[in-house]
Amino acid sequence: MKPNILFIVIDSLRADKCYGNKKTSVTPNIDALIENGTYFAQNIASAPSTLPSMSSILTGLYPFECVTKQEKFFVIDHNIDNYIKNLEQNNYNCYATTPKLISYLGFEKIFHKNLESYDRTSTLYNGLGEKIVERIRSHTMSEPWFYYLHLFDLVWISSNAHFNPNDGPDEISNDKFGINQYERIFSVMDIWFGRILHNLDLKNTLIVLTADHGTDIGVYTPTMEQENKNFQKLRAHAVGVNFRMIQKIASKLPKQILPYRQKLANKYTAKNEENIKNKAHAEFEKIEKMELSPYEKRLMKYYVLPIQNIYDEKYRVPLIFSGYNIPSGVLISEQVRSVDIFSTIADIIGLNNINENRRGRSLLPLMQGKHFDELPVYVESAINAAKSLTDNTIGIRTSEFKYFRDKNDATKNVHLYDLRKDQLEENNIANNKNDVVIKMEKILLEILKNGNPKERKSYEEIDDEQSEIIESELKKLGYIN
Repeated sequence: MKPNILFIVIDSLRADKCYGNKKTSVTPNIDALIENGTYFAQNIASAPSTLPSMSSILTGLYPFECVTKQEKFFVIDHNIDNYIKNLEQNNYNCYATTPKLISYLGFEKIFHKNLESYDRTSTLYNGLGEKIVERIRSHTMSEPWFYYLHLFDLVWISSNAHFNPNDGPDEISNDKFGINQYERIFSVMDIWFGRILHNLDLKNTLIVLTADHGTDIGVYTPTMEQENKNFQKLRAHAVGVNFRMIQKIASKLPKQILPYRQKLANKYTAKNEENIKNKAHAEFEKIEKMELSPYEKRLMKYYVLPIQNIYDEKYRVPLIFSGYNIPSGVLISEQVRSVDIFSTIADIIGLNNINENRRGRSLLPLMQGKHFDELPVYVESAINAAKSLTDNTIGIRTSEFKYFRDKNDATKNVHLYDLRKDQLEENNIANNKNDVVIKMEKILLEILKNGNPKERKSYEEIDDEQSEIIESELKKLGYIN
């Protein structure tokens, strides 16, 4: 009998906050998964936000190959084959529990009636955990099942300006569970992972735990936390004004001219958005004068106003395989890619001929002690906003170097970092290593050429009401200004 598959995505979990000496969370259950399975220490995502990253994982393609545009955001392209379809074709019953925003962006079309969505404020400890445990314990999922579990707990902490640092369960009320709220919440998530795992047959369940992307947060000071709260409130106010004005204008317009309401609302709120940018610029100038490292300044600026970038704090994410047929106690330091995840799952459970014309390749040989040549990772700064498809940064990462530049002009915003000597990516050596820049640019162009991206039309029109809800949620998360 085929094994069940539990696929856990912890939104915004950095690799160094899951494993290693920079982690202060207390996570005995995740530690046990690693000890009894295989951990990839250099797993690299393709994008810094959920939709493009998860689209890439589920299709085995890079974001520019697998998303389709809406007016202000994009969704996964359903004209492209995905691994969930492949699992269903091999008699797997596929289920999902995701935030509503994720379902709106196309995942409800992938999982059909087997998707349960929840409000973005729901966390494992305030009710969601019980629902997940009950779903598994009740045996309502027909075997063999694939269960996609997408958790927003860390996003809620980092994006909610009104979150009380003392909120949360008693289990994490003191510093021994983490030096900051981000890491304490990860500690309590682990408590729930233990309860979930307790209800599984681990011998017949393949467990995969990863993240869609990392986060810029992670170095905390009182100043940084205050700046974050101030600007989250400012952005939340602007979002609220935008959304209320859209509704107000819409209610007074005849139906035949409703398509113009977004333009009218945007014009009305442009002043607010410009005010935010001006305040952010002033704060950036203050940060530059502080006696901080380039890395700390980078994180400080993100607290003021999110800036999409291609640094490792957003791209290096954990990857754990444990349970069914997985070698125990294996730590792999070679660079791998999130696009490899489902090729690996297919190889482990014995599915054949599902990786044609895809980027991913199975990592099972690495788990078994074999060696193969490293593949470079294509990365881009594309977020959930559609404008990022034409205005972003693209690049290449190897285990030795990180290279990125402006998407539309190879001479602009050129960065090169020696990851062997500069793991925090503080010293741009592009001007001193032109030969490496040329080599990395050739690799990048080859990937883009082979990808052959096409201008995609929307697979369906999303109605105005749903579009406004999605836009509002994306603004709350900082993906749209």
